Amino acid sequence: MTASTPSALPQPPVLRIDGSRVLLWGATTTATVAILAVSAALSATLYATPVVVALLVSAALGGALLLALVRPAAAVAVSAAAVLLLSLLGSPAGGGPWPVAVPSTIAFAAALGLAAAGGAWRAAGVVWTVAVAATSIVGWSGMRAPATSGAVTADLIVFAAVSAAALGGGVLVARWQDVRRQLLREQRISASEQALREVAEERTRIARELHDVVAHGMSAIQVQASSARYRLPDLSPDAVAEFDELAATARSAMGEMRALLGVLRSEDATAETAPQPGLGDLAALVAAAGRRGAAHLDDRLAPETTAAVDPVLALAVYRIVQESLSNVARHATGAAVEVVVERVSGGLQVAVANSAPPGRPASAPAPDTGGHGIRGMRERAELLGGTLEAAPRADGGFRVRAVLPLRVGKESA
Repeated sequence: MTASTPSALPQPPVLRIDGSRVLLWGATTTATVAILAVSAALSATLYATPVVVALLVSAALGGALLLALVRPAAAVAVSAAAVLLLSLLGSPAGGGPWPVAVPSTIAFAAALGLAAAGGAWRAAGVVWTVAVAATSIVGWSGMRAPATSGAVTADLIVFAAVSAAALGGGVLVARWQDVRRQLLREQRISASEQALREVAEERTRIARELHDVVAHGMSAIQVQASSARYRLPDLSPDAVAEFDELAATARSAMGEMRALLGVLRSEDATAETAPQPGLGDLAALVAAAGRRGAAHLDDRLAPETTAAVDPVLALAVYRIVQESLSNVARHATGAAVEVVVERVSGGLQVAVANSAPPGRPASAPAPDTGGHGIRGMRERAELLGGTLEAAPRADGGFRVRAVLPLRVGKESA
């Protein structure tokens, strides 16, 4: 029997506690107890309300605060009813503010603020209107000595103003919460889009590597199958037909592969259908770069070597030169550039060197930025079994040098 590892044992569920919610409930509970105690005491002493009634109604007044955290619309209704009951049952004989006592004003305002912040601001607004109207009726119709019209009016104004301010504050909090939720939602969407962009970049990298690796092998199969009838004169007609079918299948597979890679690539689809450039296109490429600054091509390859270079290798050389010239245009505008392509013992060498730009030192391109810079050139060279070096020069310029194993054999049309 194999002993179970500790990591394989079931882990107990982790209790996650929201600190802000705990703090809110704790503060609200404290306020509820305070409202109950103060309101009951003042109602029984200053307003001559029966003690039991004062306790029960004050409990409803304070409990409405806790109810506002879960049922905000119901909470403001309960709070307004408790305020109105205390006004009806109380008497101004004790000299306190009337018809609405201070604890009632504070409790009702707090309930309105919590309800509005919880999203029930419409219901809170309706209840506020009803409560202000009802307490005004109670105050003016039931006014008794020693209360005066001025004192009643002042008390009603304070009650309406404080509760309205709490209601407005709750609405602002609710709006802030809505904006915060929207920002979080947009951040999640942005993160999702960033992930999609990273996937697209990875698909592009895979497409480039697939083309560099697979195209050469398919090209070799097609070339060898097409030339079999000329290299092997003793082939039977059936064998010739087999080789012709193999060549046709290879050509078809290459076309389908390019179409598939066109889906994976992120570049413009028109570039996939254009003929692939090679060594013969370097002169035009360097000439175009020369329009932005001095550029010179030193092609030291013999014509027969240029003609025999494998299309995959020729494309790699072209792309390396193209990216190097683009880097010069971005980081060393106006610098003189020299492109040298020659045969060396290790294969085919291509070097692109530029001087420092006029008036300022060149800024070296970052090796690891994106998928199509120096890193992309190095990957392309390594996929063909070669090497690529990129480094600043002593004179302030920059040099890219790639050595690629020489491959011969042209792809048949």
